[in-house]
Amino acid sequence: MRADVHLTPGCPWYELSELRLPNVDWCEAQRCAWVVEPANAWSNLAYVVVGVLLWWLARDSRSPALRFFGPAAAIVGLCSGIYHSSYTFVLQILDFFGMYVFLYLLITLNLRRLGVLGAGDWWRWFWGLALATTALTVGVDFLEIPIQGLIALLIAVVAGSELWIRRRGAGYSLGAFAGALALIGAGAVFSGLDVTRTWCDPTHPFLQGHAIWHVLSAACLFVVFFHYRQFEGELG
Repeated sequence: MRADVHLTPGCPWYELSELRLPNVDWCEAQRCAWVVEPANAWSNLAYVVVGVLLWWLARDSRSPALRFFGPAAAIVGLCSGIYHSSYTFVLQILDFFGMYVFLYLLITLNLRRLGVLGAGDWWRWFWGLALATTALTVGVDFLEIPIQGLIALLIAVVAGSELWIRRRGAGYSLGAFAGALALIGAGAVFSGLDVTRTWCDPTHPFLQGHAIWHVLSAACLFVVFFHYRQFEGELG
């Protein structure tokens, strides 16, 4: 459901909001302030906290990819926080870029584990796919196709490629990966309850379904790191 609430003249993000509004209208009431959706914006600090923790855990890793998990999680939080502060489509694209950064981190690492990408190709493909999909997102939105479907598709690619690797007979634990999927699934439920107004109190200062999505999906990013840490030798 595309947002239909315009910020009023004089509000900090008014001019940018007039260009185009986001393609989704979350439950939280928009405010005439630099932080338009406080709960949805500040809850993104969960990603930043996770990013710092992952940076510390991977600081001595021999794998540049594992060391990038922390910065990638922080990018997700910063991009999403800026978007929810502004309530504008222009910066919603920044939010999607942040999600693509983390999802393509996982997808390209799986391609490395499958032997499709070499260590020398990985970085170029990772950034190329993240930037190309960000550009594609703009076009998809102007076709009035729900761009959130791109995120669902990429999550399916992560899960599918992981199962493909597992079926090839490699013996390793899927516990952390299953836990990460459970967390992202639970977060999606809260986000769905929010956007459909099934559970919605627009004025509550912090109990917002989409804000809970941020916290649970940040926990997902933390847990999934432990899955990939099993393959440090392959990802060096």
